[in-house]
Amino acid sequence: MKAATPLLALLLSSTTWASADTPESATAGEGRWAIGFTTRLQSSPYIGEGLRTDFLPELYYQGEAFYLDGTRAGWRTSAWDGVTFDLFGEYRFGGYNGELTQEIPGMRRYGTLEAGATAAIDIPVGQLRLTVRADTLNRHGGHSVDAEWRGQWQGDKWRLEPFVAAEFENADVNQYYYGVDAQDATPERPAYTAGAATNFSVGADAWYRLGQAHLLGVSLAYTQLDSTIDASPLTDSGNRVDARFQYRYEFLNSPVAQTAAKAADNSWLKEGWEWRLAGGYWKDGNFIEMIYLNNMAVDTKNTAMVSGFLSKKISDEVWGLPIEAHATAGLVRHFEKGEQDNFNEYVIAIKGYFNQFPWSHIVETRVGFGYGFSYAAQVPWQESDSVLEKNENDSPTLQYLDYSWDVNVGDLFRTDAARHCYAGYSIHHRSGIFGKTDVYNRVNGGSNWNTFYLQCKIR
Repeated sequence: MKAATPLLALLLSSTTWASADTPESATAGEGRWAIGFTTRLQSSPYIGEGLRTDFLPELYYQGEAFYLDGTRAGWRTSAWDGVTFDLFGEYRFGGYNGELTQEIPGMRRYGTLEAGATAAIDIPVGQLRLTVRADTLNRHGGHSVDAEWRGQWQGDKWRLEPFVAAEFENADVNQYYYGVDAQDATPERPAYTAGAATNFSVGADAWYRLGQAHLLGVSLAYTQLDSTIDASPLTDSGNRVDARFQYRYEFLNSPVAQTAAKAADNSWLKEGWEWRLAGGYWKDGNFIEMIYLNNMAVDTKNTAMVSGFLSKKISDEVWGLPIEAHATAGLVRHFEKGEQDNFNEYVIAIKGYFNQFPWSHIVETRVGFGYGFSYAAQVPWQESDSVLEKNENDSPTLQYLDYSWDVNVGDLFRTDAARHCYAGYSIHHRSGIFGKTDVYNRVNGGSNWNTFYLQCKIR
């Protein structure tokens, strides 16, 4: 043995590695949002790759039925006591890392967006689960079925879930990731047909709550790969070891937010909404440079955009600081100056606002910073030109960052009628986060737009 629909693609920016369930203590309460990140380490079975790493900032949401858990989103319901069904979409991490092309020249394989369903039944010693998945982007064009036992032990601040799983993948999946078609064969890399495979995994997920709002997670798993994978000329190992480290900060954990969320009249759901209309232009340069307003010149050759955002305040504090947190979603229209068709971009993010400046009692001033995910129906052509200078490919899905300053219009013009509105400047930024994640095709680079906006509270 050898040693997306646009909305779904935006929300799913999970993994073929054993997936950790967030503990009930971590997600109790409807309408709860969280931010955080996941770092993944994997001993890759591919020739020459060694250790694969992946870092991804993420968003999380737990509703009554709908949930967003990093790169997985779904709808979970209880059919009857002890039995649940879950319909989901998730990103499958897989394929060849962009840094691997020297070892497997001329071939490239990508992760994909899969949709599936899980049926779970509680038993005295844990839970049994059966899951089916299928490719939605027709990359591997196959499907998989896995059966899993998962134990559940928890205390006031911790939760431990050991698991054992068997996953069947059909031949289409394995031919895409581990096969060698005739046109890709070389004297050193013979043609190879990979068949269906059954892989076995064992591992554990652990969570610990630190204080009120902080969650730390660790996952470890060992997978024995099927012989059809081990025999592939693309691999040099018949097993895989995965580790995952997670951090989450939960909103709605402040006393003010908890009281509001439990209000009998649900007034919390009706208040705190804001809309924003913005327009601006693409600008070459880096994000930090633009923060200091060092790159404001307008070039009529640059592309333009307009956007509309709707946001909801979800907390009055972040990390114990007086920062308002808002969940926001936006629709952006790009105008490409004839270089390609105009197109839409879709954004979901969490944004914080700080307004405790010494002069804010005279003219309320806010500085804001947000992050989330951006999906563009087409890659903006100026972004694509810049990215392809140093990358093998670009990506329609990238990290979204938003940095802004605004002032209260009513304070500025001394009129009560406009004190619910703010006017300001923001940077609309798409980022590959320095090529650190497969979700963004390992893109190193991105794009920036200077924008000016009006934002008003809905009264």
